[in-house]
Amino acid sequence: MRWVAFYRLFFFILMVFFIRYAGLKSGFTNEVSTLGAVVISLVVFSIEYFISTRRSRDVLAFYVGIALAVIISSILAFIITLLPFMRPASFWVYVAMNLIGIYIFGSFTYHKRHELRILNLFLRSRVTTASCSSKILDTSVLIDGRILGVAKSGFLEGEVLVPRFILKELQRIADSKDHVRRTRGRRGMDVLKEMQKLDSISIHIISDDFPRIKEVDLKLIELAKAKKAKIITTDYNLKKIADIHGIKVLNVNELTFLLKPVIMAGDEIKVKVVKQGKEETQGVGYLDDGTMVVVENGYQFMGRDINCIVVSVLQTEAGRMVFARPKQT
Repeated sequence: MRWVAFYRLFFFILMVFFIRYAGLKSGFTNEVSTLGAVVISLVVFSIEYFISTRRSRDVLAFYVGIALAVIISSILAFIITLLPFMRPASFWVYVAMNLIGIYIFGSFTYHKRHELRILNLFLRSRVTTASCSSKILDTSVLIDGRILGVAKSGFLEGEVLVPRFILKELQRIADSKDHVRRTRGRRGMDVLKEMQKLDSISIHIISDDFPRIKEVDLKLIELAKAKKAKIITTDYNLKKIADIHGIKVLNVNELTFLLKPVIMAGDEIKVKVVKQGKEETQGVGYLDDGTMVVVENGYQFMGRDINCIVVSVLQTEAGRMVFARPKQT
């Protein structure tokens, strides 16, 4: 927006002017004062850009780290300067210790921001443990990608956990020599990255592991027990194993199936006939959700979109099949 650009330009000019003035009063040359003023102003605007492009938790974690660094580094520097041979260089000891501390603590708190519970004291919690239990994402649901749409729509909320052993499995898939596996692995990483940007959920990368257990599915089961969490997956076999252990599983495939529009005999649907059925006169088409539609006397409409009347609906383990007849004669 134009007013934002004007606002930044105005403060940039003010900062350069006053910092340059302070430099001149301190005895620095005009060139050094001007250059220092520009550099300091650019650093300030870089910090402002960092704040504007990051989530509140990220910014808070970074600055909490800096605050801890200044406190701890100053204490350590004070102790070091008590040594007689370090007193002449006390100023540089303080500067060096603070730079080292800011780098270490700032980096640590930023990268571990999802594991630092103390940050929740400064942020309005978006998760109420009484009403919303934690969910654990497995590899299959990240590769599948539909969970991102579920999260964006607001149907997924609260604390979402991603174990590091899941990230390692995703990384192995993404580094595969097979093109298809590599593409799937990278898609899973991209989905997780997009989910981290959402405000409706809180993604936590956790380091919990069970070294004695080699199979990833069994690790997830044990983690869900330890965290009293639910598992989100698209893996049918994982759901069966979790059911045996009494772990609640949210299967995205089941959600998709349940959200399919209800079709009853007598309803009118529109379908494109794409191939011949088992009988010569039958035509076969598919609804948007993948449901097969067998159209009586539909072969004559091959390649065309036609309106049909539903005759019956057959539900099988493999899915739903609709039998219909053309509306037009």
